[in-house]
Formats: sequence, C-alpha cells, structure tokens
Amino acid sequence: MTATANEGVHLGQLDGRLAVITAGTAGIGLAVAERFVAEGADVIVTGSNPERAARAAEHLGDRAQVVVGDASDLDDLDALAAVVRATGRPVDVLVANAGRDAEATPVAAVSPDRFDFVSGLTFRGTFFTVQRIAPLLRDGGTIVLIGSIAGHEGGVGHSVYNASKAAVRSLARSLTAELAPRGIRANVVSPGPTATDGFSAFIGGSPDIERAVVAQIPVGRIGRPDEVAAAVLFLAGDQSSFVAGAELIVDGGMTQA
Repeated sequence: MTATANEGVHLGQLDGRLAVITAGTAGIGLAVAERFVAEGADVIVTGSNPERAARAAEHLGDRAQVVVGDASDLDDLDALAAVVRATGRPVDVLVANAGRDAEATPVAAVSPDRFDFVSGLTFRGTFFTVQRIAPLLRDGGTIVLIGSIAGHEGGVGHSVYNASKAAVRSLARSLTAELAPRGIRANVVSPGPTATDGFSAFIGGSPDIERAVVAQIPVGRIGRPDEVAAAVLFLAGDQSSFVAGAELIVDGGMTQA
C-alpha cells in the first residue's frame, strides 16, 4: 500500500486558524486556549495578572501570544486590537471569557462601585471586546461568549453577576442577527459549577458547601475546565456550522433536574 502525504498527520479542528481568547491565562479560559492550540490554532490570549500571564505563555508555547490587559479597560481592548492587527491575519474565532463576581451582597447593599466592578467586566467588557474585535474577524468566523447558568437563576446576593450573565446570553442573539450578512455565528457556552479558582472562592473553600452543590448535579460531581473547553471548541469550529444564537449549557444537568 502506498502511503499518502497526510498519512499519520493529525489534522486539528482549528488548523491554521487564529483565535483571540480573553481571560485565557487561568481556569476555563486557559483550558480553552490549551484545547485550541492542541487543535492546530494560533491563539492570542489576554490576562490581567502579569505573573499568571507569563506562566500561561510558557505553558502554551510558541503558538500562543499572551497580552497583559483587563477586558474592562477600553484602552487595554484597543491595545489588544492593535496586537491582532499587527499579525496581518484575520481572526477566525473570538472567545469572550472575561467575567467576575464579588462576595454575596443583597440588592439593597450593592454600591455603585460594586455594581461597576462586576458588570464592568462581565457584560460591559464582553460587549466592548466584541465591538473591538468583530471588525477584525473574517467573514464566516465565529464568536463564543462565555455565559453562566447564573444567568438563568436568582441566586441570593449575586444579582449583578446573574443579570450581567443574562445580558451576555442576550447579546449573542443580537450579534447573530447583526453579523448575519458577514456569515459570522455567535453562540454562548454557559457553564455550571466548574473546578476553578473562581468556584473555590465562591464556596469559600468549604467542603460542606461543595457537597451541597454536588448534591444538586445529576452527574454527581463538579465539572472540569476541559469539559467546558470541549463545548467551546464545538461552537468555534465547523461541526457547529448550523448553530447560531444558541446557548450550550454545560452543568451536568443541574438546571434541568
């Protein structure tokens, strides 16, 4: 049998593509960056912590460029867009992942500063990330916004975060309609409880609270960042070519039970 030129060569789902991933130096964002690189993409990743950014750059290797910046800062987003333009390549995939919550605070006690701190990154930052990068997307590219099952829930003390994530989910619908003439698809991945530093902070490191959360998840455990990354990859690539404006919930069945 005569060997073909491609025999033994792994063709990744994102071979030759350029992806931009915000908040990609830890947790779910880093897992997405890892998976994209494994699938053949070059990635431009952002993170606000310089030390974590340096570790991520070393970990991800030559196919990654890490930019220190905060997605809630418009100057940093402009700097990110400049880095993207300097590559001379169109963006194939944008993953807007940046978001943050704060300690539980009743609605009556939420200060304007606390409101801005949470919504400024979780929704405003997501919106302006898309605004800055969408013009650099190729026609036919994809956008994946990272939402949360919090956008469907009324968790006590997290009203700003929950509402911000609901806004992220709504944004995907508007982007789908507005960017349709360019063939750009926008979708949302909404994780449930996932083993990240953010989840540890949310439960305060309490094993009892974690067990109580797990008891609400039909599959019987907390999710892994790589499981969320697999969902992001699906929506970012060609296998989801007829999926647009949708939300893929990755929560082990928590919101369905």
